[in-house]
Amino acid sequence: MFSILGSIIALVLASTICQALPDLHKQMSPEQLHSVFHVDTHDAVPHYELVQLLHHSSHGGLQRKRRSIDERSNALAQKPHHVKKDLSKNAYYSELKQQAAAAGAGRSNNHLLGDDISSIKAHNVSFSAFGNHMNLTLRATQGLFKGAPHELRMWSVGSEPNATHGLDLHEILDEKHHKHEIGEVFQDEQNMAAILMRRHMETGDLIMEGSIGHDLVIKPLPHELSPNKEQAHHIVYKRAASATNDQLSDFAFMEPDDLLASEKLERLQRRQHRSRRSSGNSPDFEDLNDEDEGKLDADADPAEPQTSESRVRPRRQAPYVIYPEVLVIVDYDGYRLHGGDNLQVKRYFISFWNGVDLRYRLLKGPRIRISIAGIIISRGRDATPYLERNRVGRDAIDSAAALTDMGKYLFRERRLPVYDIAVAITKLDMCRRTSAFGECNRGTAGFAYVGGACVVNKRLEKVNSVAIIEDTGGFSGIIVAAHEVGHLLGAVHDGSPPPSYLGGPGAQRCRWEDGYIMSDLRHTERGFRWSACTVQSFHHFLNGDTATCLHNAPHEDSALGRSLPGTLLSLDAQCRRDRGTYACFKDERVCAQLFCFDAQTGYCVAYRPAAEGSACGNGYHCLDGRCSPLPSNIIPDYGNNYRLVYNG
Repeated sequence: MFSILGSIIALVLASTICQALPDLHKQMSPEQLHSVFHVDTHDAVPHYELVQLLHHSSHGGLQRKRRSIDERSNALAQKPHHVKKDLSKNAYYSELKQQAAAAGAGRSNNHLLGDDISSIKAHNVSFSAFGNHMNLTLRATQGLFKGAPHELRMWSVGSEPNATHGLDLHEILDEKHHKHEIGEVFQDEQNMAAILMRRHMETGDLIMEGSIGHDLVIKPLPHELSPNKEQAHHIVYKRAASATNDQLSDFAFMEPDDLLASEKLERLQRRQHRSRRSSGNSPDFEDLNDEDEGKLDADADPAEPQTSESRVRPRRQAPYVIYPEVLVIVDYDGYRLHGGDNLQVKRYFISFWNGVDLRYRLLKGPRIRISIAGIIISRGRDATPYLERNRVGRDAIDSAAALTDMGKYLFRERRLPVYDIAVAITKLDMCRRTSAFGECNRGTAGFAYVGGACVVNKRLEKVNSVAIIEDTGGFSGIIVAAHEVGHLLGAVHDGSPPPSYLGGPGAQRCRWEDGYIMSDLRHTERGFRWSACTVQSFHHFLNGDTATCLHNAPHEDSALGRSLPGTLLSLDAQCRRDRGTYACFKDERVCAQLFCFDAQTGYCVAYRPAAEGSACGNGYHCLDGRCSPLPSNIIPDYGNNYRLVYNG
């Protein structure tokens, strides 16, 4: 009875508010329009409704006294029902303030205000919008980043002629965001809701922002515009659908190498033949050609012995959970879209990748958990030269050429945190040329290499684990990001054969028209889900030799152990044990990821960081993930083997 009555009250209340404030957006400043709707003018505001939220929590520590359903039902007959509004200034907030005052010892109200959100096991939130009543059960998202959301690291990049590559890239250390400024991340898998929840620093209002279902966005109404200063209100609007991709516009195959030895080519063709017999597909080797690129890496040392172990190895078994660590690069137009405010950028992209992660959590196997390695914000258009030099007109970029240049830039850039996948996010329109000098056709919303995760093309000096996606605010790029990351993890479009260099089942048995995620990006219920063919492609890729950088848990503690094994095994020896080959690079890059040559594919493949103490050039060694001189507290141990130990 309470639930039904509460729904009726919410519907009436929402209707009353919307009728009373039909032109609320016209009172918004340009900054508020950007913050809420991500538009420049009042005329561009989408259809929206003003809502008030009903909130019930299952709290594990501090908890309000709550009566049972029966007690509430009996009480309704005796006195008027009052809408519970835990998402506004309420009795629970007052209780926290009283406990903070009683606790003393210097613990602030803000500390308790931050703790109470994360300590609640489940937030049950309901509201009505666009004639529908929503009941959300929000549970905390685990593993999206190391530590708490406010601890997510950010870097700034801007043009500086005297700096490396002409770019000043540095970590932002002077803007430490407090826990209650960012909030906590939650998901409701059944209703496909990805929410960032926090309390207002001054009023104690609980605030939500994020995406719900396939087309709804929820944002807090600026406090200055609230019709009732004692309550928090939210705006719910329908986001615009992303541009529909055709079947060939949003991905590139990785390049073949015309220098492949005949033995390697024959081996590849034998694998293709086995794949065709097992899957019924007939991938064509010529399909590998990328019209924008050269050829695949084949820098194998001809003198390097090819053992039987390196020629024929059983497929690796992927671990139970896969953790793609994503480096998020926000271009200057995207930075301006969020008001040039680092706090707004962090909030938005935490919510954004929470939504991407939600799509992957629908997979029961393989289990894939998105992890944010860090966010890089661009202080000017020159901060992303790979986008700027591939502009088409005033507001578009040649997506294929930009992706190539992005991979080449990241190959040279040594100042970045460890990542498995790098994704550039732009507000610019994306297009794809049909020929070198042909028209650039728009309609592309993202671009990535199929099977590019973990892969570096050493001969072309290019990272292949890259993607570019278009996002115009309002979380419009979430499903595009999920789609492009899917390409990087080895998935092709539904209805398509696999690329020859990957083999595997492909997706010819699944129809493009069915509208799953690896299809035409429809904003429908099915557009949230993965086809059976995509799931099989994920399994095939993640159990392959080129996907091993995804197997380590994210942000593993790299504190020094007692011994430094890298002094016992050279980089080549470490690769020989892992892959039977040798190390592609022997510089500071190995401290973040050791790339070993893979004889079967011709790629340099990231497996893991080099062992602690490994040489990284110029007398330096890998210590705590960095290429550094050996500190004085590391001493030689003259035992049976010469090694270095940590004297700690």
